Amino acid sequence: MRTSLSPFVHSLTPFRNALLSLVLASGAMSVFAQEAKPAYQVEEIPVPKGIAPEIGGLGFTPSGKLVVLTRRSGILTAKPTTDPAQMQWTRFSDQSLHNANGLFVVSDREMLVSQMPELTRIIDLDGDGVADEYRTEATFNLSGAYHEVTAGPVPDGKDGFFIALNTASHSGFTFEHTRGPFSEVSRRGRNFASVEYRGWVMHWDPKTGLTPWAKGFRSPNGIQFGPDGSLWVTDNQGDFRTTNPLYNVQKNAFYGHPSSLVWDPAYVQNNPKRDPLKQPMEELDAMRTPAAVLFPYGFSRSPAEPLFELTGGKFGPFNGQMLVADAAAPRIIRVMLEQVDGAWQGACVDFYSDHGLRNGSNRMVFSPDGTELYVGQTMREWANAMEGLQRIRYNGGRVFEVLAMHLQKDGFELEFTQPVDIGAADQPSAFNTETYWYEYSSSYGGPESDAKKVRPTAVRWSADRRKVNLTYAQMQSQRVMRVTLTGVTSNAQPLGHTMVAYTLNHLAK
Repeated sequence: MRTSLSPFVHSLTPFRNALLSLVLASGAMSVFAQEAKPAYQVEEIPVPKGIAPEIGGLGFTPSGKLVVLTRRSGILTAKPTTDPAQMQWTRFSDQSLHNANGLFVVSDREMLVSQMPELTRIIDLDGDGVADEYRTEATFNLSGAYHEVTAGPVPDGKDGFFIALNTASHSGFTFEHTRGPFSEVSRRGRNFASVEYRGWVMHWDPKTGLTPWAKGFRSPNGIQFGPDGSLWVTDNQGDFRTTNPLYNVQKNAFYGHPSSLVWDPAYVQNNPKRDPLKQPMEELDAMRTPAAVLFPYGFSRSPAEPLFELTGGKFGPFNGQMLVADAAAPRIIRVMLEQVDGAWQGACVDFYSDHGLRNGSNRMVFSPDGTELYVGQTMREWANAMEGLQRIRYNGGRVFEVLAMHLQKDGFELEFTQPVDIGAADQPSAFNTETYWYEYSSSYGGPESDAKKVRPTAVRWSADRRKVNLTYAQMQSQRVMRVTLTGVTSNAQPLGHTMVAYTLNHLAK
C-alpha cells in the first residue's frame, strides 16, 4: 500500500470512503492496489571480507554449491540461500591465482581453471572441501604483457575443451625472456601477437594437448559451446574492430585481426617474415569470416561471456536464446540467432540493464533450478567497471518483449511475448528503422557508415496480434538494420525494450 494512502483516505467524504472500501474488498485493480513485482529483480551477494571480488568464473557443483573464481583471491564455494547475506562461504582454494579468467567445474572436488600462464586442474584429494593439488594441464605462451588473458575452458561435448587467448596491448611491455617462440614481425601494432598463438582460439584434449583452432581475434573475453555443437566467441572493439562482434567460430577460419597470422604455417609458408600489417586491407577482408552479430557500439561497450538460456521456461520466455554479459556497461544483451543461407546471423536486444545491475559483468551461470542468473563483475579501469557478485531472480511476472526477429525475403517478422494492443503500432511510423554498416578498417573502432533512415512500406499483423510482418522497399546484405519501436503496448503495458538490431550478412532466398 502506498505510504500516502492513509492521510488521503481521511480527507474523503463518507460516500467516497464507502466506495473505496468496496473497491479494496473486491480485490479489483486500482491506483491503491499493491504494485506488481517486476518480472526480474537484482539481488546483491556479499562475499567474505578480505576477498577482492573480481570475478573470473562462475559455476555450480553437482551437489548445488556455487563456485566463484576470483582473479586474485582464489576460489570460493557456498550453497545459495534465499537471503544471499546468509550464504556460508568456504575457501576451496586460498591460493592467489594468476589473473584467473575461466572456470569449468568437473565435480565437487575437481575444477579446471584458466590462469594467464596455464590451464590448471585443481583437486580436493581428501574431500575436506579444500584443494590439495594444482596440476598444470597446458601452458600458454606469454610475452609478459598484461593483456594476455584467457577465456574458457568450455567443453566441446566430448573429452576436450576450447580456450580463447587474448593478444597483447601496446600500452604494456614485453619481457626480455618470453614463454614460447617470439616474432619481431608480430610485435608491431596496437594489439600484437609476438608469441605463438596469441589471438587464437585453441582446442585442448587431455590426450593430445593444445591444438590451434582458429585465428584473427583481438580480445576474445567470452567463449561458449552451443547445445547444437556450434562454437561462439565475443570480441572487443579496437584496432581492426569497428564495433563489438559475436562470431560463430569454424576451424581454420580467420576472423579479421591480422597479428595472429604470423603463427599460421600456411600464411608464412612462402615467406617466414611476411608481415600481415603490410598486407592490403582488401586482401585481409577477402580472407576473413564476418561476425554473426554486430553489436551497435554504445549499446554494447565490451562484450564478455555468452551463455545459452536452456532453462525450459524457468527464467522467462527466452529458452534457447543467448545472453551476453557486458564488462563496460550495466547491461546484459539477448541474442536471437537464425541460420540463413547456411550461416548464422541474427539480432540483438537489451535483456536487462541498470535497475540495480552493476557495470563490469564478466561471467554468468544459471542456478541448477533455472530461476536465477548469477552474474560476476570484474574491475576494468578503462571501462569504469565495478566488481562484485549479483544474481537476477525471475519472479514469474509478465514479460512483454520482442521474442524473435526473423528475416523474410522482403523484410522481417517480429514476434512478441504478449499480444499487442489493437490500434497500437499499426502504422509504419511505429517502426523507425536505420540501416548502416561497419567498414573493415585497421583504425581503432569506427563509425556507422552509409547510415540511412528507412521506413516499412507495409505493416501486417497476425490475427492473434503476436506477430507483425514489416515490408521494406529494398533489402541489402552487409547491412545492420536497427528498428526502434514506438507506441507498442500490450494490455496498456509498454514494450520492455524498444531497440532491436539485425545483422544482415545474407538475404533470405
